[in-house]
Amino acid sequence: MSLAKSLRAWFQRLAGFFGKRKRDAEFSTELESHVQLHIEENLRRGMTPEAARRDALLKLGGIEQTKENYRDRRGLPLLETALQDFRFALRTLRKSPGFTAVAVLTLALGIGANTAIFTVVYGVLFRPLPFPEADRIVELVEMNQGQSGEMDLTATQLQRLREFGQVFEHIAGWTDVGFNVAVGNAAEHVRGTPVSADYFQVLGVHPAIGREFLPEEDRGEGQRVAILSHALWKRRFGGELSAIGQKILLSGEAYSVIGVMPAGFDARGYSDINPGLPVDIWVPLALVAKTAGSGENIEVLARLKPGVNQPQLEMQMNLVTEQFRKEFPGDVGPKTHMSFLPYQLMLASDLRPFLLLLLGAIGFVLLIACANVANLLLARGGSRTREIATRMALGATRGRLTLQLLTESLIIALAGGGLGLAFAGAGLGSLVAMAPFDLPRLNDIHLDRWAFVFTFLISVLTGSLSGMAPAIGATKIDINEMLKATEGRATAGAGRAKLRQGLVIGEFALSLVLLTGAGLMIATFVKLIRTDPGFNPHGVLTMQFWLNGSKYRSTSEITTFYRAIEHQIGTLPGVEAVGIVSAGLPLERGGHSALRIAGPQQSEWRPCDYRESSSNYFRAMGIALHLGRGILETDTENSSQVVVVNEAFAQKYFSGRSPLGEHILLGGASREIVGVVADAKSYLDRPALPTAFLPATQASFEGSKMWENWFPRSIVVRTSVDPLGLSRTVRQAVDTVDPLVPTGAVRTMDEMMSRSLALRSFLMRLLGIFAGLAMVLASVGLYGVISFLVGRRTREIGVRMSLGARPSDVLRLILAEGLRLVITGVVVGIVAAFLLTRLLESMVYGVSPRDPLVFVLVSLVMIAVSLLACYVPARRASRVDPITALRYE
Repeated sequence: MSLAKSLRAWFQRLAGFFGKRKRDAEFSTELESHVQLHIEENLRRGMTPEAARRDALLKLGGIEQTKENYRDRRGLPLLETALQDFRFALRTLRKSPGFTAVAVLTLALGIGANTAIFTVVYGVLFRPLPFPEADRIVELVEMNQGQSGEMDLTATQLQRLREFGQVFEHIAGWTDVGFNVAVGNAAEHVRGTPVSADYFQVLGVHPAIGREFLPEEDRGEGQRVAILSHALWKRRFGGELSAIGQKILLSGEAYSVIGVMPAGFDARGYSDINPGLPVDIWVPLALVAKTAGSGENIEVLARLKPGVNQPQLEMQMNLVTEQFRKEFPGDVGPKTHMSFLPYQLMLASDLRPFLLLLLGAIGFVLLIACANVANLLLARGGSRTREIATRMALGATRGRLTLQLLTESLIIALAGGGLGLAFAGAGLGSLVAMAPFDLPRLNDIHLDRWAFVFTFLISVLTGSLSGMAPAIGATKIDINEMLKATEGRATAGAGRAKLRQGLVIGEFALSLVLLTGAGLMIATFVKLIRTDPGFNPHGVLTMQFWLNGSKYRSTSEITTFYRAIEHQIGTLPGVEAVGIVSAGLPLERGGHSALRIAGPQQSEWRPCDYRESSSNYFRAMGIALHLGRGILETDTENSSQVVVVNEAFAQKYFSGRSPLGEHILLGGASREIVGVVADAKSYLDRPALPTAFLPATQASFEGSKMWENWFPRSIVVRTSVDPLGLSRTVRQAVDTVDPLVPTGAVRTMDEMMSRSLALRSFLMRLLGIFAGLAMVLASVGLYGVISFLVGRRTREIGVRMSLGARPSDVLRLILAEGLRLVITGVVVGIVAAFLLTRLLESMVYGVSPRDPLVFVLVSLVMIAVSLLACYVPARRASRVDPITALRYE
């Protein structure tokens, strides 16, 4: 019953709020009638009209007080008060358009930048994956000393893992391969994914047309079947439903089409093996599970059973790890722990530190913007002390005035948030265009409701942070002193001036931290640009191609094709050298194998990178020969087996002696090391790995076929003209030799150098922009504080100049005041930067996170910029007329 009464009373209050004017008029009429009745009764008692009215008002407790009590009981007083404050704040801000515009624009820059970066971070790291109950999808990883990384299994290990499926609803394996698809008299290369039958159940996505893989197909029984992407179905079959059941040739093998996935489906997105290629075909994993390579590099996804939590999962994986250590000691060592982590977390695990760093950095910019607006509000509050003192003298409480002033700052922040959201929407496209080409989930970066929620919340937080101290400070005044002061002298006291100076010190400290981070990234970028990649990238064009499924089914046939290609391209104008390499180019991921060093006591298996190249590859790529000889045309299937290694190989496995003449077991044969070449790096910021180069003429056909499942073969052309100008001609040359050989991306090595630096470049540019914006905001704040100090000390300056001070003395005095604040901020910033730059240790290269040169340079830049910000008000102070200053109030 009490609940019903409470609800009825609440609805009555709500109705009273919306019908306020009508109810007030009705109540005023009723109240006036009561007053008249009391007056008439008093008149009958013999009172004078004045006494009768006075007595009637006293009995009612005052008309206005009674009305207020009525409104409190019938309306929503808190909401009414808030609306009154809102209307009053709008009127007040309209009277100061300059102040309002500067404050709103300052916050708009900070909030807009934060919204844009949040949108990128949320889209890449936190936006839910487009799968049902995506939080239950996990990926197998190996944990080693606190670090996690993807873990590959063999087909046998995957089957063994399935036997520990108590906490899993489904466990699926997948790997990455490429297929050549014959299309009439031409061919194209597509990215394929061999998957186990429950792969689509793990993701919760099913073919839009047709069916999934059957259990017998998952075991490799029956005919070869394939599921197509929506894009390939449209491209290859024109979107016809009759495609189901038709045959499609994949790398020379006939597959029956059994299904088509929904448009836009791509479980993985970017592939570091086939950059830029979406997945177009899914085939049963069993078809490659027993092959070398594909059957040994299976990644694992799983869907947890409903209600399974992380401790239960870890308990199960502890058992799995112990069993795998016993059964597969070579793959699961004593320090390795098998685990599952959320799939979403793993999709961008390498980029997470970089993106979170950007989010933290742009947060610093917002804090600086808040400090700037707080300074503006403090200055504004100082000019309104008489107004506030008068209102307090008339009965306004400190709390009531504080809320009213805080409302002004909230309105400024919300207006800044709205404008910032527009800035974010306008700049998001440019931000995405700056992003590295391999940034995952680029299509998920867009403004949505979460961006609006983030902007609203950060606007409210910003308004509170920037307005709280000025609002409280503005009401902490001595009313009598302020009312006695003349109009020009009723300003803020020393405490408020110190707060403004402290805010400027904080702004410069935060700016120095950002500038230090940007300086370290610039130094890193310069070091990487100057790093010797181990080859000459200028004037080199590369083009991908694939031979799997073609008519070339032996090493000798592939050799014939290579020589035809090299001859055809070598005759083009401007071409200096043509070579061919498989299993990876420099500056990208390539083949990885194992070797043994031959001898009386044969060594254990040791890791090395693996390439197959033609005789002219080193010359075409510009890789220098250091010892012995390179690969020759006379190195054939029938000649002695040879190999060329890089310097890293020689240093690691033959330290202290020449490797020439030594033999290693690699690629199924014993090979003599005949040459040592420079270290062509796969990653500019990492040392080159030991690498072995086999003559393509001596590589086994099955081995080459295996590597091509993952890595394209590449034609390398060194030219004396613009390399991109030859791209169409080179592609036509391949078509002339064999139009059924599909070709892929055409890139210059200069472009690949730029791509390898894309992430560092992205981080450097953004941190540089943030640091520049922070420095501008801090300088504006310093300018405002120094201008304020000059205004307060105008009489003092006049006295000094009257007593003989020169303009240059006044100029030095004001500049020294500004420098005192800046140097304090720089010292605080250096300490903070020294503590925080350790977070950049994994992101910098060739430079210490605490590099003294960087710290000194950014400090000098900050001081130089601050001098410029102080110079204008200092010069204005030096030109003060002493007579005018002494009259100044």
